[in-house]
Amino acid sequence: VVMEEADYQNWLGGRAGGDLMANSGERLFTRFGCQTCHRKDSGQRGPALDGLFGSTVQLSGGGRVPADADYIRESILNPGAKIVRGYQLLMPTYKNQLTPEQVNELVEYVKYLGGIKTTGTQ
Repeated sequence: VVMEEADYQNWLGGRAGGDLMANSGERLFTRFGCQTCHRKDSGQRGPALDGLFGSTVQLSGGGRVPADADYIRESILNPGAKIVRGYQLLMPTYKNQLTPEQVNELVEYVKYLGGIKTTGTQ
């Protein structure tokens, strides 16, 4: 794995934090093809994730939920639980495809897309 000098020094010192997790999350995001549906320029098959974290999500069928780490984690593992208004359930579950650490890395990446300084915390 190639990383920036500062990230390497943090890793070397055992302080790999949220930014490093967000980088890993970005690689997973690409590897699993998430950008196909979740980027603004993707044809909007799924909600864009830029700026999602920390916002309020309108759900189909009514209701609202905060787009926090728990919501994002649930959306990855059980995408049919809370469907965003205006979208259909197209996303597969990643429940048996990702480790808990990988899910946390994806959550950190979604935080990063929203301009949130990641901390490595959940």
